[in-house]
Amino acid sequence: MRRSGGFYSAPLLALRGLAAFAFVLAALLDFRDTIHLLVWFFSIYVFFDGAYALTVAAGHSPGSTLNRIAIAFKGVIGILAGIVAISLFLQGGSMTTILLTVFVWVALAGVIEGVWVFKMVKNKELLLIVGSGAYLALAVALQFMFAVAPSEGTAVYNWIIIGFSAAFGLGMLIMSWLLRRAMMA
Repeated sequence: MRRSGGFYSAPLLALRGLAAFAFVLAALLDFRDTIHLLVWFFSIYVFFDGAYALTVAAGHSPGSTLNRIAIAFKGVIGILAGIVAISLFLQGGSMTTILLTVFVWVALAGVIEGVWVFKMVKNKELLLIVGSGAYLALAVALQFMFAVAPSEGTAVYNWIIIGFSAAFGLGMLIMSWLLRRAMMA
């Protein structure tokens, strides 16, 4: 039985999912402050995710040098993104700039994690179909919302953020369960 899925472990994925659901709950309880909550949750999350990535890269589990470099890169950009987001927020930076920091981190980390998932999954065709379909649906929905309601205030954006966070949390819990099941087999 393998003890780890490489960079990720089942408990880490579950913790990421639970953190996303904690954000969703906090955002629903204080809907008007969703963006500020996002900045704080994001900053704390990426800082610790980055520290974890650097710990893994320094350890013995990632395998090849390329894996270690990718994991270390994810760690560095996570820590930097967390520091930049909090600094911008505390200095009164615009939410657009802060959200761009979030989106840049999501894009870079997503590529690294996507490569990892692609290497780990056996049925790559199904993974590409599901992943591409989900990405396309999210991209179209976001572009539609931005085009239709750019001046509607933050309510539309709050729902997008809450919905994405809930989907992310569910995805992390499902991945945790699947990884745990695969390690038990």
